[in-house]
Amino acid sequence: MNDVHPAAAHASWASPVMDPLSRAAAFAALRPALDALLHQAGADSRLSPQARRVLRAVARTRPEHTLALAELAARASTAKARVRLALTELAVHGYLAQLAHIAPHLSAALPAQAPFTPAAAPTVDPVEAATA
Repeated sequence: MNDVHPAAAHASWASPVMDPLSRAAAFAALRPALDALLHQAGADSRLSPQARRVLRAVARTRPEHTLALAELAARASTAKARVRLALTELAVHGYLAQLAHIAPHLSAALPAQAPFTPAAAPTVDPVEAATA
């Protein structure tokens, strides 16, 4: 027995930061602000349909979901390559900064995106965007 650290003195260290009910309540409390962000993005003509879908998938994240690239692509019905472009587009137009302000844990969990340079910006064919 260690006299400095008695048995079970630090048993709480191994427990998760939030229990599932508290985590679900925290997500529910963010819903109005996230819905307002989605509404704002829906009215923004600068955003592509893919960017809107990716933002919707991120904002609709539930406590049991992850924001891994594959799951995010599946939930946004968008190809993995387009998810990275959509994240870059959302960053350029300030939506990821707003997301970080509303829900820092969601923003921090997003897959890393490549830095945006206007010269490297993809050109989106309107017909392809409408069918994607």
